[in-house]
Amino acid sequence: MKYGFQRVFKEECRALIRAPKRLFYVLVFPLILFGFLSAIFIEGVPRDLPIAYLDQDQSKMSTQLVRMIDSSPSIAMATKVLNEAEAQQFIQQNKIYGFVVIPKDFQKSIYKGVPSEVVCYTNNQFLLPAGLIQKDFQQIIGTFSAGVAMNKSMQQGNQGELAYANQLPVRTDIHALFNPYVNYAYYLLTALLPMMLQMIAMMITVYVIGIPLKYRTGEYWLKLAGGSAWSALWGKLLPYTICLAFVSWWMNYLLFELIGVPLRTSMLSVTLITFLLTFIYQLLGVSIISISKDLRTAMTMGSGFTAIAMSFAVYTFPIEGLPKSMQYLAEIFPFKHYMEYFVNRAIRGIPLSWTIEPMLVLAGFAFIFVLTFPLFVKLIKKGGYEQV
Repeated sequence: MKYGFQRVFKEECRALIRAPKRLFYVLVFPLILFGFLSAIFIEGVPRDLPIAYLDQDQSKMSTQLVRMIDSSPSIAMATKVLNEAEAQQFIQQNKIYGFVVIPKDFQKSIYKGVPSEVVCYTNNQFLLPAGLIQKDFQQIIGTFSAGVAMNKSMQQGNQGELAYANQLPVRTDIHALFNPYVNYAYYLLTALLPMMLQMIAMMITVYVIGIPLKYRTGEYWLKLAGGSAWSALWGKLLPYTICLAFVSWWMNYLLFELIGVPLRTSMLSVTLITFLLTFIYQLLGVSIISISKDLRTAMTMGSGFTAIAMSFAVYTFPIEGLPKSMQYLAEIFPFKHYMEYFVNRAIRGIPLSWTIEPMLVLAGFAFIFVLTFPLFVKLIKKGGYEQV
């Protein structure tokens, strides 16, 4: 059994070196993909999102407000329009994300003490830019309004501190606990990179194990392993497991060392849980191969299962907001449990004793492999899939 494993392992290592495509997909492609995704979000936070403005007042105060809005980090008052129809046309052409309308008699209404309404329209088809624009716009309008009210209060004889207290009797003190920079690279790459990794682990495994079964060379494979299906399987999988272990380490090194995502646990801890994720998906890949009627079906099942995992990881949408049936369905995806542990330990720094449950559930998916391994043994012994 020992020598059979070594023969299969050495044979697969030689095949991996002789097949540049296979080596590229398991080792080089993930590194390129991680670099590409990191480059997309390198800025971290979107800046200077273009919007238009319609200043119907053309007063000193309206000009000051335009300058204040333009000075906000997320907004660039890029275009001055003559009417709302022109602004809507720019939105339809995707040249701007929204526009601001300052009404006529804006300054006069303020001096009279009459409320004046400044309107901000945003294109909510793009939720992230629209949300950032609305947030900065509300802050600027609040600051501008407070400044106007303070000036009036001081003209009435109130001192600066008293005037400020009159306008803001209740102050807020908001602290962002785990992503204080509101950095979207920290937020999105933490999920996107493992998402890509689990897809690669699944598809490589299904392909590598499925090819000899497709061409019915399973008997030769089993003979090379000394008649042991266990040795045949792990001798073939181990070279790819080693490659995926390196990719797991590199992914975490990229995230926490190069990009700078704050890490609240050890690098070893996050690397091990990421390696466990790839290992579990290798086991599930073997299970899918074992229950499929051909390689095409196995590839379809593997790609579909991993592709929708992000949706059920409920990373960008709270699980409490899903229907109960979807909450239960989310539990069948290992990626969901990995993200729960990964975020709690690496990002939030929650103690291991409080976060061990998702890790145990993730490891528990290996039981599916145990159940389906007899089917794999049966499949390899008869040489592979039935020819249609």
